[in-house]
Amino acid sequence: MLDNDVPALLVAATGDPRTLYAGARAVREQWPSSRLLTVSGARQHGLYGEYGNTCVDTHVNTYLRTGRLPAHDLTCEV
Repeated sequence: MLDNDVPALLVAATGDPRTLYAGARAVREQWPSSRLLTVSGARQHGLYGEYGNTCVDTHVNTYLRTGRLPAHDLTCEV
């Protein structure tokens, strides 16, 4: 159990066998100020910048550039 809230952008793939999506959902629930960027159907761990997913790259770059989280959780398709 985490005892603090963190305003972070979490990026997780639904099909990555090394980092289970359920874990990302659990962290998101424990950090109400965070947002979860779900990559539906992805089976790889390194999602940002490596695979050319415009949706993921755009949302992560916007967060890094502005420091502002999206208003709600988001989903990108593979």
